[in-house]
Amino acid sequence: MQMGSGRGLRPTWYEIDLGAVRHNVRELRRLVGPGVAIYACLKRNAYGCGAAPVSRACVEAGADGLAVGNIDDAVAIRAAGIAAPILLYPTCLPDVARQVELLDLIPSVSTVEEAAAWDAALTRPRKVFLKVDVGLLRGGATAAEFPLLLDRLPHLPNLECAGLYGHFFSYGASGAPGHYPRQFVRMQAAVEAARAAGVAVPIAMVSSTNAVLDHPEMDLTGVDPGRLLYGLAGSDSPARRGTFRPALAAFKTRLLIRKAVGPDDADGEAPPFLPRPGMTIGILPIGWGDGLPRSFPAGAGVLVRGRKVPVLGPVHLEHTRIDLTDCPEARPGDEVVLVGRQGTAEIPLAACAAAWGIDETTFHGQMRDHVPRVYL
Repeated sequence: MQMGSGRGLRPTWYEIDLGAVRHNVRELRRLVGPGVAIYACLKRNAYGCGAAPVSRACVEAGADGLAVGNIDDAVAIRAAGIAAPILLYPTCLPDVARQVELLDLIPSVSTVEEAAAWDAALTRPRKVFLKVDVGLLRGGATAAEFPLLLDRLPHLPNLECAGLYGHFFSYGASGAPGHYPRQFVRMQAAVEAARAAGVAVPIAMVSSTNAVLDHPEMDLTGVDPGRLLYGLAGSDSPARRGTFRPALAAFKTRLLIRKAVGPDDADGEAPPFLPRPGMTIGILPIGWGDGLPRSFPAGAGVLVRGRKVPVLGPVHLEHTRIDLTDCPEARPGDEVVLVGRQGTAEIPLAACAAAWGIDETTFHGQMRDHVPRVYL
């Protein structure tokens, strides 16, 4: 067990299973084969699990490159001594060109204007990925812009094409898997257009998690999935079947205060909860500022001494109450589990997320960076 950097003094932490991350990368390699480059997607601080430790696990397990959505994550990865190629998704401007050169990063380029700005900002030739908009209407060159970008690229001496990539639109009815083939045709057309224009395309990739699992024919020469690396793969009937393990092993805190309360202890006409005779409550040093929902639904709880006990709302910024009436042996300092196992009892991430009214991926996106991580 290893603590992450920046360990806090508050007794609240995540437990991250790097062995699961390595397993998931190896499982992905088994599915795509040796001829397809794997760029491990580490958006949002590796989905909340810690960009530097997770990137090291990915590289150790055979990932060919890394992809980040925030240059700060790239800084952390390089500070950890990891030398793998790092693709920057479109989240920074060319005014960070000096840092890009120092850290040896690969920017994304979507438009002629952006390409010209990067060329002017760089002091020497640098590889860039061209991004194609296949229907997401976010980053990436549109169908009208892409030919202009290909025409302009040979006249920009500081830019060299490292590859071509895009991201499928996968939300709502219009983003259903049945629409992937139409978007894939756009990606194929972009690859052919680049080659016809004499632009080398060492890597072409458009497959994130759902496409990797459901559409093996869309691998091209690279893939950049995110969710499945953290055990969040959710395809109901995948064409490719793999076993992926959750990277988030546990979310824990410790009991701060235990006290008996009675009806006379609540002040005001509308107390936060209605005390009962003989009631014992516990105070946890964790709140909605640490990612908890401000309102817990009925039946939601945590584990204390191997027993599930209810949460008493509302949740505060840095504190949460729990009902310890049926767990009289609980004492300050006891471990409290929000996600994970305790003895024979368990609260899986899926159950916790459902109780909080979110999905598992959203849970990862809401993991707070100030909460320490313990690496298993």
